[in-house]
Parts: sequence; C-alpha cells; structure tokens
Amino acid sequence: MPVQIDAHTHILSMGTDAAFTKTYGREGSLCIYRSAGRLPSHRCPTDHEWDEVEAEDGHDGFGVIGPDETVAAHPGFDKIVALAVSPQYLDGVLMGTVDVDGVTDVTGDPHPERCNEYLAACVRAQPEKIIGFASVNPAYRGVRVAVEELGRAVEAGLSGVKLYPMYQHWSPADRELAFPIYAAARDLGIPVMIHQAGSTRIDAKLEYARPAMLDDIGREFRDLRVIIAHCGTPWVDEAMFMLTKHPNFYTEISYHMATVTRRDLFLYLYRAEPSFVPLEKIMFGTDFPGFLYDPVALREKLLTVNEEAGPLGLPPIPQSKLDGVMGDNFAALLGLEVPA
Repeated sequence: MPVQIDAHTHILSMGTDAAFTKTYGREGSLCIYRSAGRLPSHRCPTDHEWDEVEAEDGHDGFGVIGPDETVAAHPGFDKIVALAVSPQYLDGVLMGTVDVDGVTDVTGDPHPERCNEYLAACVRAQPEKIIGFASVNPAYRGVRVAVEELGRAVEAGLSGVKLYPMYQHWSPADRELAFPIYAAARDLGIPVMIHQAGSTRIDAKLEYARPAMLDDIGREFRDLRVIIAHCGTPWVDEAMFMLTKHPNFYTEISYHMATVTRRDLFLYLYRAEPSFVPLEKIMFGTDFPGFLYDPVALREKLLTVNEEAGPLGLPPIPQSKLDGVMGDNFAALLGLEVPA
C-alpha cells in the first residue's frame, strides 16, 4: 500500500519573543492578504486590520505547533518531516526553533541554540510519525561549531539537515563556510534539504537563493542526497534542470503546489519526465503550519490532478507515480520501512 509523507513542515515556535514572532508571521503573510484584497496594498496595515484578518482565519502570527498538533493535522499520513530552524539574528532579535510552551521533555530556559534538541524531543514524543531534520548555521558561531552540532543532532536521532542560506546571509556555494557542512552530512549519511527558493521576507537575500548555486555541490558531492526545497519557486524550471543534471538531486513541492491551480500542478508533474526528470525525484510537502498549507487539502489537490488531464487532452499520470510523489519517493530516499 502506498505511504503518505509530508516532507516539509515546521514545528514549535520561531523564537522566545512573542511580539517578534507575531511581526515575523505578519511580514511573511502580508503579500498573501494584499493579493486577496483583504489588506490595503498602498499603505501599511494598522494593528486593528491585522487583528481582524487573523481572527477571521483563526491564527495569530506564526503560531506555536507542538508534536501532537502536527500529527492531528495530518490524518492518514504515515510520516511527517519536521524541520528545525537554526539560530540567526533578524532585526536584532535572536530567532530559531524553540519550545516556548514546554511541550517537549527538554528542560531549562528556551533558546534557539537548542533547536535540534527540541526537534529530537518532538521525534521522541511521536516516534512513529515524526521524522526530524536538524538545522545548523555556519555563520552564527562558525563552521567548526556547526559541524559538531550536526554530529550531535544525528546522534540524538535526527535524520537529515535543513539549511537556510538566504535567510542567514551566507552563500550555499561558499567553499569555506558551506562545503564543510555538506561534507559532514555526507559522512553522516544524511540528506541535505536547502531552502533554495524565493522568500517574501524583506531581509532574505535573493542573490543566494537560485537553485543553480547548488551546481558545485552536485559536481563535488556526488553521493550526497540534496533536496531543493519548494521546487525552487520562483525558479522552478531552473530547479528542475538541476534534477536533470545531478543524479543525487531531488525536490519537494511545498509552497509551489499551494500557489498554483490544480491544472498547473498537473502540468508541472506531466512535464517532468519529458524534461528528463523522473517523477521519483519529486516529493509531496506542505510547509505546514502556514495558514494556506493545509495538509489534507493539498493531499487532495495532488491525488486528483488527473481530473485535469481530460480537459487538456493529455493522458493521465500513472497512479503509481502519483503515489510515489505522495510518499513512496521520500521513503525510498530516506530508506524508510513504513508499515502498510
């Protein structure tokens, strides 16, 4: 029986400062509300306007999601990949994954430097469901510290690493800063997921975001499994060509699949193999808990894409390949044994 895996979710809180995390969430969603006509487009919204739209949608800023809530939001899913966010300073505030509500078994004052401890605790809380990916920031306290932290995270039970170059202002092609992280991941036998895609965060550096910046990684680390997050949106074709070129490159389709129509999602998948990208390299993800990223709705969107085939005069995508995108591909990538 095919498995169902959400290969891209976030968990817990983005920082200890509640006012900052609310501001952080609002900055990321401002463009969404403006494009929907729910917030003014030519001036900054007032706090009252923000409060109204957030109340209508039942959320407040980025939100705090624990392991039990994550599992409850994924009925029918076999596994959920929860990604840590490593520490960085943004607008003078230290942010990163923290357990502000004490829902894990990690004791002591919450701090983003313990992001991987919190993720390991989420895995312990839901060991049959949650797969944890660590995160390290080589620009925060240096490469040596980041490499050592990655080793500790894997020993604690985490299964991969998620990197955020554009947010943390370091180049994924930097041989001194980034390549030691790739080498460590290779030696540890874990995949690397890289946010090599755009962002609505004003402070994020788009010059570090293009998927083609990963080319030297593919050339030098040929046995390192590399996952391009968000299928490189908005550089989707560029990301797909990276999958064409490098046998060890993969992608997951969170963010992209939430912002395109079902017709366009069908065409994205349909065009993969004529572009020499096996559908086995593409994996389902949601970017949950963003309020546009409902796992159940996005699963339905993926599994019904063939309803678009007839009106387009195209043959349907084989169900076995859709099942692969839905979970089997990620299970194979990570070597998971998922019970039926």
